[in-house]
Amino acid sequence: MISIRNLVKRYDDQLALKQLNLSVEKGIIFGLLGPNGAGKTTLISILNGLTNFQEGEIEILGLPLRKNLKAIRRRSTFIPQSLALYDHLSVIENLRFFAGIQSISGETLRKNIDYAISVNRLQPLTEKKASTLSGGQKRRLNIAIGLLNNPDILYFDEPTVGIDPESRGEILETIRSFKHDNKTVIYTSHYMEEIEKICDEAAILNAGEIVRQGSLTSLLQNNNDHSAVIECIHPNREQLSKIADGHDGTELFNSNKLMVLRPNSKKMAALLADLEAKDIQLKQIRYDSINLESLFISLTSRENPDA
Repeated sequence: MISIRNLVKRYDDQLALKQLNLSVEKGIIFGLLGPNGAGKTTLISILNGLTNFQEGEIEILGLPLRKNLKAIRRRSTFIPQSLALYDHLSVIENLRFFAGIQSISGETLRKNIDYAISVNRLQPLTEKKASTLSGGQKRRLNIAIGLLNNPDILYFDEPTVGIDPESRGEILETIRSFKHDNKTVIYTSHYMEEIEKICDEAAILNAGEIVRQGSLTSLLQNNNDHSAVIECIHPNREQLSKIADGHDGTELFNSNKLMVLRPNSKKMAALLADLEAKDIQLKQIRYDSINLESLFISLTSRENPDA
């Protein structure tokens, strides 16, 4: 479905993607993970023909990207994090307008709009102006607009950022339903639990390279190490970050948690002593086997020589 070989992308003197190789099979939900600046947005932009590249080969739907961009675009869609809709139009007016831009008409128009409305549970909202919709409803309309060409491939870029948990769950269920229609989904997110919930496979990018790729089971099956998560009560983020920087294998995440990779008694004692010296109160300490979140941090942390 998607095959990328030795992809290189440079911005002036900066190397954004370094001999990147990636393959995605048809009909799966594929998670793309990476810290800010890892190259996720650049890669998605290239796959959608929004950004050029200097070296490498890309085939999508069995077609070389550079020579078949228009044909590939007709069978794929990119749903960005930012909303692409008109507030002064109703839901159905937005759908008809964007279908018109793509020259979708007749019976195909009716079928595709019905499908987009049904999948996103927009039936009760069709006559409402977009300006009156909640944040989650607007995201669902945004997805519906992306479905108007009935694509084979859908690219999602952080689609649940800034919305409430209930709407987030609805959107994830919608995305997961695309598998039943044999569609392929490329999904980028900072939320590890989303990747674990809906994705069949994932790749972790760091500094323009794929550092790990495979099914979620295979990503974790060879990792028998453990991690410790120290959750703090209303800490000073800058202070907590400095403490993490002073301890090998320790990373700050979610503003109030420290993850310690491969903890031992000496490492934990030194870290806890530093927290106590700064009067940082602890909510809990949890020991776990390495999960996707801790694997991600391990592969992309500053201390990791392979990152």
